[in-house]
Amino acid sequence: MTEAVVPLYHQIYVVLRQQIVEGRFGQGPLPGEIDLAKQFQASRVTMRRVFDRLVQEGLVRRHRGLGTFVNPHPVRPATAATERPASLLDNLIDMGEKTSVKVLSIDEVQAPPDVAASLALEPGAPVTKVVRLRHYHGAPLSHITVYLPADLGRHLTWDALEHSPMLRLLESRGGLKLGRATQVLSARLADVVVAPLLDVPVGAALLATRRVVQDKSGRPIQLLLGQYRPDRYEYRMELSPAGGDSANVWVENGGQAGLRD
Repeated sequence: MTEAVVPLYHQIYVVLRQQIVEGRFGQGPLPGEIDLAKQFQASRVTMRRVFDRLVQEGLVRRHRGLGTFVNPHPVRPATAATERPASLLDNLIDMGEKTSVKVLSIDEVQAPPDVAASLALEPGAPVTKVVRLRHYHGAPLSHITVYLPADLGRHLTWDALEHSPMLRLLESRGGLKLGRATQVLSARLADVVVAPLLDVPVGAALLATRRVVQDKSGRPIQLLLGQYRPDRYEYRMELSPAGGDSANVWVENGGQAGLRD
C-alpha cells in the first residue's frame, strides 16, 4: 500500500499557523515569501499558496509594499475561580448545540469485537452506527462515528440528529440519565474517505478521540470515534491537586478560538 504524502504547502501552512497562534510574530509582519521559501526549501508559488490560505482564514492580512501582518486575536477568557467548571459531558452537549451537523448515514449493523467490548455486548450483537460531519461557521470541524446498542439507536431519527445533540436525544427519547464518560486522545492520518470531507489532504494529521459514555447505572450507551482538524479544534484540560479537574474544548472561530465544548 502506498503511503499518503502530505503536500508541502500544507506542511508549511500548519507550521506557520501554529507559530502565529503561539504569538511568534506578535502583530508584526511575517518574514517575506522569498525568505520563507528559502527557510522551507519551497518555491515562491508554494509560499504564495500558503499565504493565500492564511489570509482566507483571517489569520493574516496583506498590505501592498509593506508586507503580511498578523491579525489581532482576543485572549481566551479564563474560568473565574468562583465559577464551577462544567463537566465534560456538559461541555460536549454544549458543543453539539453550538455547531451544525450533517448526518452521512444511519445503519443497524453487527457489532465488531472491539465495538462489542466497549459497549459490553456480545460480538455480532445488533448496534446502531451513525456517521456525522460537524461544522462550525460553515467550515468542516470533525468526522464522527458513533455506535449505540440497537435498542437505544432506534429512538434516533435522521432529522432529530441534525437538530439536536445525540446525548440530549438519548436523555429525552430514551429516558436515560447520563453518568460518566471515559475518553482517550490520540492522533491519526486522514484517509481517502475522511480527508475530502474535512477538506484536508490525504495523510494530514488529525486529532482522534475514542469516548465511551455510560448511564447512571454504569451501562455503556455510546462509543464515539471522532476525527478532528487540529487547526480548528483544541482540547484543553485544567488540573488541580484538589481534584477539581475540568476539561474544556475550544473551536476556532474564523481563525479565533472561542467556543467551549
